Amino acid sequence: MSRARTLEQVLAGVHAAAAGRMGLLHLRGPRAIGKSALVGRLCDEVRDEADVLVTTCRSREGFAAARGLFGAETVDALLTAPDEFARRHALNDLVAGRTADRPLVLVLDDAHHCDSATARWLSALARRIPQPRVHVLLVYRCSERVAAQAVFADLTGALDATSVDLGPLDESDVAELLARECGLVPERELVLAALEATAGLPAVTSSWAEKFRVLGTAPDVEAESAAWHLAWLEDQPEPTRAHATAVAVLGSAEPTSAATLAGISPAAAALIRTELTAVGVLTRSGRFRSASLRKRLLDAVGPDELCALRTRGARLLTDEGRGQEEVAELVVTLPALTEAWMTCALRGAARAGSLRPELAISYLRRVLDAVPGDVGTRLELATQLTAVDPSAAVDVYTELLSDVSSPDDRASVAVRCGAVALRAGRGPEAFRLLGGLFADSGSDRFPVIDPDFRAQVGAMALVNGFSSSATVGQAMDLARGITPPRGRAQGGRRLVQQLARAEVLRGESLSTALAHLRSALPAPGGERELWDVFPVTSLHFCGARAEAMTLADEIVAAAEGSDDTQMRKVALAVRAGLAFEAGELFDAERDARAALAIAGHDGDCAAATVLASVLVRRGDVDLTEQLFERMPAPRDPVEYGWALDAKAHWLWNRGDGDSAIEVLLRCGREFDEMGVHNPVLVPWWLHVVTVLVRLGRFSEATEFAERGADAALRWDTPAARGYALYAAGVVTTDVEPLKQAVVELGAAGAQLDEARALVALAVMLMRTGDDKTARKHLRAAMDIAVRCGSTLLANRTHELLTAAGGRMSAVHTSPKDALTAAERRVAALAADGLTNREIAERLYVTIGTVESHLSSAYRKLGAQTRAELAAELE
Repeated sequence: MSRARTLEQVLAGVHAAAAGRMGLLHLRGPRAIGKSALVGRLCDEVRDEADVLVTTCRSREGFAAARGLFGAETVDALLTAPDEFARRHALNDLVAGRTADRPLVLVLDDAHHCDSATARWLSALARRIPQPRVHVLLVYRCSERVAAQAVFADLTGALDATSVDLGPLDESDVAELLARECGLVPERELVLAALEATAGLPAVTSSWAEKFRVLGTAPDVEAESAAWHLAWLEDQPEPTRAHATAVAVLGSAEPTSAATLAGISPAAAALIRTELTAVGVLTRSGRFRSASLRKRLLDAVGPDELCALRTRGARLLTDEGRGQEEVAELVVTLPALTEAWMTCALRGAARAGSLRPELAISYLRRVLDAVPGDVGTRLELATQLTAVDPSAAVDVYTELLSDVSSPDDRASVAVRCGAVALRAGRGPEAFRLLGGLFADSGSDRFPVIDPDFRAQVGAMALVNGFSSSATVGQAMDLARGITPPRGRAQGGRRLVQQLARAEVLRGESLSTALAHLRSALPAPGGERELWDVFPVTSLHFCGARAEAMTLADEIVAAAEGSDDTQMRKVALAVRAGLAFEAGELFDAERDARAALAIAGHDGDCAAATVLASVLVRRGDVDLTEQLFERMPAPRDPVEYGWALDAKAHWLWNRGDGDSAIEVLLRCGREFDEMGVHNPVLVPWWLHVVTVLVRLGRFSEATEFAERGADAALRWDTPAARGYALYAAGVVTTDVEPLKQAVVELGAAGAQLDEARALVALAVMLMRTGDDKTARKHLRAAMDIAVRCGSTLLANRTHELLTAAGGRMSAVHTSPKDALTAAERRVAALAADGLTNREIAERLYVTIGTVESHLSSAYRKLGAQTRAELAAELE
């Protein structure tokens, strides 16, 4: 290759020699980097203007290098002089004669082996001959820099010496090589790929180019490069090989530790590192460039020696105060952990939190191999497993419960076990385990325990029990026998939240559920946690929908502020459910999709069931079917009921009324088996009534309407009363219950149910000939359906309105249709660029009202800025 810049420096020295200025150039580089090729190129370049004499220094015998340059017979004839001064003078005369017509270039390869007599003669030549027309080129390996500089110290001091470090081929060299070998002008990406693969090693780069020419694609030459480097290392002095092995053991070439492990000085290690970097063995950061080469170096070391090196290396890193992760990388490779500091290093690295969970787990398993049964290590292992293998974490926690002696510690392990069991889908067995532990607390089997710890165990037992239809009934039985703890300690609040949940599922005592909830709600303005999603849903089903939505908004905001993605995912899914229940389909879909977009499985089922429920209300049969195919298995009774309800609506939309009824009846049967009797939780019975009436099966519908009415008497909320009145009205064709149902459902905030009641009321009025009043109710229902985004209900209402003699354009639903009139006015003014104060003055309202309407508009339209708001309103 050209090595253009380096060659220019050498030629400049030759030209200076021609003018009578002796020059000296140190040409350094690792073995096989192209030093000899450069010397050959030099001979070709200066053949017409200078003589070039080349020798390789191999002997320390006096004037051996000089013999190699000028010929043994010529030099030996001059060395017959009686003293060294005379011999040098004779050599000077020889040079003077050789340079009379042309300058002379003296090249000493492996110059660090040059004999001292020749070195002294060259320094004398530089000082004694006026205007010597000589240029000296000293060629040697980087690792021999110190030796070469020592040999030629006097010569270097006598001349203006120049040094050149010859490294791997650079980008322009590789580009030239590829152009020459492949007959093309290579793109820069190809040149960089070749450099990355070959480290610029001339021989390997040539091979890469040849393979590329044949294959037409970038070849893999890692094995070839590793073989080249390995052969190169085998040809190096022992210190270089030892240092490379030390770096392979330690993983990096930090000067102190690598030098100590190799048994060389830091200065020598620094020089060797420079050479190893130049030849491409190491990266600039001091790590092995090729994992294959590092492995082959380590494989070449005997097992016992390698174990000793790794042990010494780990101790060195520990003594230097290096991070436990670095120490652990060595310790984990040892065949056996024979000393306490080794297990401490692995546990410390796993505990640091910077390792991948899989790596931390492997470290902890190694510790347990050395110290079987260690409780602390098993706890740490279970914690790490939680992130990557929840089911395995449950097994570890379960085994630990029998080995932890302290009651409070045992309670802590039980709570952790319950939390991870939910993620692993093993709620039923965790419920049985924790439920038994809770029942035993205070007994000989599980003696004294902190009351709040006991409450946490009970709360976690109930959460797991409610996570599967198989154990919901048993969990409610357990809850029935628990006396609510007093105070606002964390465990107590969590337990009471679950007791409220049990009351809501049973649907027997609204007052008891509300009393539990009021005592378990988080303090106003206090921190919000993941557990607070439970009272959100309970508040909603107890009729406190506004309070539930406020708490849900606070949890979402807290999760966003703390960057807790798990809590945000679950809270968004819960808020989506509240929005759906209120008929806010746009908001429900937005939150459900946002929850599903967050990594992790917690909340996926709830979000998916809400999304399916939204899609069926819009009549999206195909999209709903696709969602059913990938929907996770429901766990919570509400999720389970919503999933079946969505399936029933989907079947009805497809025209299969009988199958829809069967799915709804299945929901009722399974709720009965669980002991879930709340009429508003999932009003399957009301949907059965509606479908049966539309199929003309009034007698069957009456039975379910009466059942709902009985349940509503026990759970006396506006929604329960509204559902019961709606059912009674459609089965009796009486307008009065329907009128009351509209009022109750409006008070409950169940907009779509209110719209359905309005439609049913209009149908009854049309049968009596009162089309005018029916049209009024249908227009009100149409407004609600469009605002909520229920295309299916809006289309049906439009058909009925047309049949009643009303006029209305075709139905179009979009997010902006969801805005109220006040929200639309405020949003339009904001989109025009008015400030909140200017909008308030224009509309004669307070700034707080403007902010409230704008906030709602932003949420419904999915906008973040006023520019986005304007775009959504176009």
